[in-house]
Amino acid sequence: MTPAVEERPITRRVPDRPTPSVQQVRQVKFRAMAVRFIAGALTSVAAGLVTLGFGSRVGGILLAFPAILAASLTLIEQEEDSAEAREDARGAVMGGLALAAFAAIAAVTLGHLNPAVALALATVGWFAVAIGGYLAAWFR
Repeated sequence: MTPAVEERPITRRVPDRPTPSVQQVRQVKFRAMAVRFIAGALTSVAAGLVTLGFGSRVGGILLAFPAILAASLTLIEQEEDSAEAREDARGAVMGGLALAAFAAIAAVTLGHLNPAVALALATVGWFAVAIGGYLAAWFR
């Protein structure tokens, strides 16, 4: 049995807050992009086949799955380390929760409110959950 490794909080592992960087985008290897593209395409095809076989209610649930998550986490672990992959997985969970909040609010409000208002409320819910999750992860 391997001993448990204590994980440092994100504020200790990441010296600066995340910011977009064109240089980092240019450093992405073609193989990494190809793997992500193929994983995303296969996930989309699977969601489409499930939708055709079981209907849009069942297939729609699969659209909440981050299409490239599995491939991305594998590549991140190979190129970086397990801690970085774990952080990305946490971000994907927050994104999935935010998407679920959007879907729940849209499902409840569409048909009862003006569609523009319903989508605006769903978007606000998505934003609140996404930003709340980010802040909770960053400042814990």
